[in-house]
Amino acid sequence: MSRELKVSIPSCYVWITEGNTKRAELFKRYVAGYVNRYNPGYELVKISGMQAIIKPKNDPR
Repeated sequence: MSRELKVSIPSCYVWITEGNTKRAELFKRYVAGYVNRYNPGYELVKISGMQAIIKPKNDPR
């Protein structure tokens, strides 16, 4: 059983990062910060569309 969860990414992160030369990197940093703030105990695995895939920090998978 997978312990990964899908969390919606706030749409404002799209326009906040617009025009930045390192947009993808900045977007990922924003999403990782969002996960840390609103889902303590979880970490970012990947971004799929406007969904963050997260898992528990102590999960070895």
